[in-house]
Amino acid sequence: MKTVITSITILILTTISYGQQQIPDWFTKNMKQSIGVWITDNSEYKNEKEPFDQYGMEWKWAIGKQSMTGTLYGLINGKKQGTFWEFRQYWDFEKNQAMVVQYGIDGTIGKGPMTLSKDNQTEMIQNFITPQGNKNIHGHRSSLSKNKFVITSYDISSDGNWQKRRSYTWYLTKKEHLINLGSFSLSLAVKDIHASKGFYEKLGFEIVDGNLDQKWVILKNDRSKIGLFQGMFPTNTLTFTPTDVRKLHQHIKAKKIEVGMTNGIDTKKGPASFMITDPDNNPILIDQH
Repeated sequence: MKTVITSITILILTTISYGQQQIPDWFTKNMKQSIGVWITDNSEYKNEKEPFDQYGMEWKWAIGKQSMTGTLYGLINGKKQGTFWEFRQYWDFEKNQAMVVQYGIDGTIGKGPMTLSKDNQTEMIQNFITPQGNKNIHGHRSSLSKNKFVITSYDISSDGNWQKRRSYTWYLTKKEHLINLGSFSLSLAVKDIHASKGFYEKLGFEIVDGNLDQKWVILKNDRSKIGLFQGMFPTNTLTFTPTDVRKLHQHIKAKKIEVGMTNGIDTKKGPASFMITDPDNNPILIDQH
């Protein structure tokens, strides 16, 4: 029995070693960056037949970290609504290419190769067959960075023409990546901007931003920062300045935290902000300048 176990162990180690030598760096990097839970907004496509606010996608390592498995599911108000697709991504040593296989909730199976088109961008062509025997071809073009995954799907005709279907931007929701509120400051609702400015300057604060004529200024003392706002906020407000307010907004929605005022969140770049309140009704401003 011991001899059998030893032989099996040697075989497994030999297979893993061989796989590590053959899998190209770009594919290994793609898998490493994919591991985790990803969330995307579905408001553009939401309808009565497709009631999901968001979609979730989770990728996990398979045994030996030579391949990975994944699932795709819907979300309504942050609650998972079941799994629609299951995936397996691996390196086919016989064909010497990356492969993705997926299994649908209705029994549909899709399979096809993944290729590297340019740095961090991949292209995938899959042949699908339904339980009824219907066949079609779909393509995906993807761009994967550290915390962001842009996937565009296509229908591919028999003569090879690609027709765009949908495009989704996914954000990684691992805690170590997403819960990053950025720098903190306190925004004070003051009665007299000049009196308050003079008071905090006596404490060693200096103006770093703002406009007195518009009745707001930002002051800083070493690492401490406060904002003085006359007639802008009904009460004192906690303020965080993240590096990616849109990604943080996705996280807040996924955690089912009610979002109040938003400004610029629907744009792709530039200044944006949104408001939330804690259980004691303290307002929190998430603001990216």
